[in-house]
Amino acid sequence: MGPEEITFYDLARAPPSKCWSFNPWKTRLLLNYKQIPYTTTFLEMPSIATHHASLSIPANNHSSSTLLATPYTVPLLKLPAHHHSNPGASDKYIMDSAAIARELETLFPEPALRQDTPAQQKVEALWPQIMRIIGPAILPGITKLLSSPSVEYFISTREAAFGVKISDYDSPQAVEKAWEDVKPLLVELGEVLNAKGGPFVEGMEVTYADFVLVSIMVFLERASSGHKGAVERFIDVDGCFGRLWEACTGWMERDD
Repeated sequence: MGPEEITFYDLARAPPSKCWSFNPWKTRLLLNYKQIPYTTTFLEMPSIATHHASLSIPANNHSSSTLLATPYTVPLLKLPAHHHSNPGASDKYIMDSAAIARELETLFPEPALRQDTPAQQKVEALWPQIMRIIGPAILPGITKLLSSPSVEYFISTREAAFGVKISDYDSPQAVEKAWEDVKPLLVELGEVLNAKGGPFVEGMEVTYADFVLVSIMVFLERASSGHKGAVERFIDVDGCFGRLWEACTGWMERDD
């Protein structure tokens, strides 16, 4: 038996178990890009706090501007002791996709993946604005995606965060209006992606900014309801999104 693999804690959904949520996708794309061996454990939303607290993981310190301030979140990574240079080190747990990305880049520097670029900061600044507009319209789709233990928890927490009733957005008209309203922000995203000619944000060099952007797209694609998928809607705004999606396809293949 070989050394213990990294454990990646992801967000559960109804079978089949597949990665679907924004923040876990950022970590999964990074693991896949660097070809780091890992196993996945899927957690139901109501069990995350109890699970993480049992491991003495410090709670998130959110800013007051955070849309959904949750003390315990996924992704969570368990790094077995053999990944540390300190003799006798114990397993290490890291929560939060940004912290995970920095740690993985330190432990697995090849292939390199630049982080915290100005373009990444622009993408990350646009995402909360996009979510405030499109979020309510994708909530009904997410309730259909989740397994039963998570549905009630999801509805109560998201209705409180967005200040809406999810049932009010479960209509084709609400979905279409949200996508129309969010188009100016997607145009801004396209400008970031086009700035250096593509297919990646930095031109021919893949960076973590690309994984943030693709995670937005795959999350909205899997959460979407209606006659048209999210990726198609992005491409309708600017073909650069299709070129990025195609360039990252190989790193999206493993989603379980």
